[in-house]
Amino acid sequence: MIRFIDRLFKKRRGYRAILAVLDACVIGCSWIGAYYLRQWLSGVFGYPLNPIASYLHVLPVVVLLCLVANAYFGLYRRKRGASGLEDAQAVIKSALLGLFIIGTMAFLVKELSIARSVVIFNFLLNLLGYTVVRMAVRKAETSLMRKGLGRVRCIIVGTSSTGIRALQKISDHPEIGYEVVGFVETDHENVGEKISNVPVLGTLDDLGRIIDEYELDEVIIAVPSMPQDMILHLISSVSDRDVSFRVISNVFEVLSRELKVDVLEEFPIFNLGTGHVSRFYTVSKRIMDFVSALVLLVVTLPLWIVIAVAIKLDSPGPVFFVHERVGYKGRRFRMYKFRTMRTDTSPYEEAPRTSRDPRVTRVGQFLRRTSLDELPQLINVLKGEMSLVGPRPEMPFIVEKYNEWQKLRLNAVPGITGLWQILGRKDIPLHENLEYDFYYIKNRSLLFDLVILLKTIPAVLKRKGAF
Repeated sequence: MIRFIDRLFKKRRGYRAILAVLDACVIGCSWIGAYYLRQWLSGVFGYPLNPIASYLHVLPVVVLLCLVANAYFGLYRRKRGASGLEDAQAVIKSALLGLFIIGTMAFLVKELSIARSVVIFNFLLNLLGYTVVRMAVRKAETSLMRKGLGRVRCIIVGTSSTGIRALQKISDHPEIGYEVVGFVETDHENVGEKISNVPVLGTLDDLGRIIDEYELDEVIIAVPSMPQDMILHLISSVSDRDVSFRVISNVFEVLSRELKVDVLEEFPIFNLGTGHVSRFYTVSKRIMDFVSALVLLVVTLPLWIVIAVAIKLDSPGPVFFVHERVGYKGRRFRMYKFRTMRTDTSPYEEAPRTSRDPRVTRVGQFLRRTSLDELPQLINVLKGEMSLVGPRPEMPFIVEKYNEWQKLRLNAVPGITGLWQILGRKDIPLHENLEYDFYYIKNRSLLFDLVILLKTIPAVLKRKGAF
């Protein structure tokens, strides 16, 4: 039992599960508590409250919306050593977003008969509950670490000044719960020696053995000069192990503009999960994809007819553009889009990089700017060939040139939207955006998918990089 608790607190997925379950309890109790608080104050308000049945019916929706808001503001990210102020800011933002969403729902759907006072009381109780939960979890972590539990066993790749400084910073901050068991060197020069009383256990070729032998939880890559391909190949070589990576490097600087990173004093540390997903995640995501795609298909069907007529009137050729792509585990499939380019354009030419590309039709320009050309991919989602969220499916001739780490992007079902769309969109070609897909695959979860879907809406509305 003790070992189970130890592993649960160390692993990011276990930590997220604990917080999400506790938050769900807080949200449910806050919603019911807000109802009874408002009922108790009926004399102050001057009129009674409607029966509780209406509030119980929407409770699952309220819990889901609030959990998504929490995930959106990073409340389920592991922030070892983070200040309480940072947590407080995220809690306030999340509770305010929950207040806005639920308040809007109550205003637009009058049939729900939800009192505004209950929504406000729920917001205040959520604020209190989220804060108490995080204080309790933080205290529990501290208590476990004092007993030697919950500590993250890690190894540092690189014995240069960066690696040694990382060791010093970790030693100076025992509250973050890291235990450095040794170094891994890029060559054989220092193997077998000790640096700052920490042994050099082997080279990069020994990483898999060292992970197994020392039961490591994380690998910290502290070689700023290490080439990007080498880092990603190293991670790929041990992808079958349940170990996550932290990179002290500028390799993922493109992500730092939009995604949160941990900071160990002056070190920016980019987090990569293990990439392993549960059967529950796989089944739940498929159900969510199928139901959502079916609803969207029915709702947007009149729009399909309008687009089809516009395409036929604008230029000769078919309404749909059908393209062979590579999907999950390298399986090929036919991807559907509304045609946006002239029929004399080769299907395997590079995608347009500017809004004035002569290959794009007039209607096509509008469809590409608004991303409406992607609507037919809902058919691919219904067939199970694509998902709502995932890496973009690539063309076969490009996949044939992938090296080992790049092939990891085929371990996830391709999606209509993803990190590339919400952070980079089409400002950079698809085959140059593989780091986005790599990060997504290493950190995917249902909440992460929901956050990406939410962020896709403003990205599409801003037409960022859409040509």
